[in-house]
Amino acid sequence: MIEFQSLMRAVHKGVRDAAKSVEGESLDFIKRFFDQVTVDDPDDEETGETTVLRPKTCAMEFPSRTADGINMITVQVPIVAICPISSPRITEVKFSSELEISATEDDKLMVAFPILKSQSDDSAPAVEGNRSTNANLEITLTGNEPPEGLKKLIDGYERALRAQIPG
Repeated sequence: MIEFQSLMRAVHKGVRDAAKSVEGESLDFIKRFFDQVTVDDPDDEETGETTVLRPKTCAMEFPSRTADGINMITVQVPIVAICPISSPRITEVKFSSELEISATEDDKLMVAFPILKSQSDDSAPAVEGNRSTNANLEITLTGNEPPEGLKKLIDGYERALRAQIPG
């Protein structure tokens, strides 16, 4: 048996750790769509350089109508402007279990997970094999709208892309 409070702390820590893992996806997003580059910075008196994030791009050809007919032009397309973006997050955690609950003499609440055994009695409900616990943990992940700042950043790259494409 364990203290109920310890069980709740363990569940809470597990949920916190899972949420941090999902939040790490934001950092992966930056690495996936941007490169860190060093550029000259006259305002930086120490090194004269600064590190900036430059969007990863790919070259794509687009048709352009000219007086001589249709010509193909090459455009540098920011990958972040053409990929679907979603922000995963944990929206709900469900923990359900049958517990054996008892109180100690000093009023601490103690819980235990019951041990279920196979039953051969036909009148008793069937139990799937021998399980030491019957706890279930369900985590629901959903796509979330990206933050407003990211939306504006992507909109800016889309405008820059449109400016490169004739017509």
